[in-house]
Amino acid sequence: MSEPQQEMSMRKLAIVLAGITSGVLVLMVITGMITGASQEKHEHFLFPEAYAVSLLDDAKGLRILMGLDIAFLILYTAFFAALTKYLRALGRPFVTLAFGAMLATAILDIIEDHHILSMLESVEHHVLPSAGAIEFQAAESAVKFSMSYLSLVLFGLAVPRTRKLGIALSLFLSAGTLITGVLGYAAPPDMQASLESGRWIGFLIGLGLAIAWLRTADDAPAT
Repeated sequence: MSEPQQEMSMRKLAIVLAGITSGVLVLMVITGMITGASQEKHEHFLFPEAYAVSLLDDAKGLRILMGLDIAFLILYTAFFAALTKYLRALGRPFVTLAFGAMLATAILDIIEDHHILSMLESVEHHVLPSAGAIEFQAAESAVKFSMSYLSLVLFGLAVPRTRKLGIALSLFLSAGTLITGVLGYAAPPDMQASLESGRWIGFLIGLGLAIAWLRTADDAPAT
């Protein structure tokens, strides 16, 4: 198989992975709506008693969400790996650093999921999570999102801006992510909760823009 065909295949693989990743994300949103469970509220500090009650209230839905989140993080990592290979073949900057930050995000996501589940199991055995464990979770979740912001901004800068879809995707990933990151940390707590509850909309828009851009993007030149 020639080099151009390989890169075309990688571009198509990225499209497929973005579509499947979006599907899993939609399942997570539906699960949250049906069960009332939310991963986001366990990413912030609460007094141990209140945190334990929240975990127990969300127990069934939370386990489903965590299972789906494992699939989600595997798929988004695979998507960004395919996107990285395609952008690197185009000679675009920042892609290696961008994927490194995204890989770190996935690892932090795994730690987050299993740490929350371990605290749920401890509560089910009548052991309260310590304030230190909850503080760690809040800090670890914040680091995860900050790392994802770094990755997305760099990917945004790497996307070729030769067509309208490329410009839209680049601006959404770079400027949009920076704005979201600043608001997420600087806004009052009630506004932060609203931003977090609608975070999935941004994910879907980003994946949709990526699919649209990849469908019309140029193939990598032969080397």
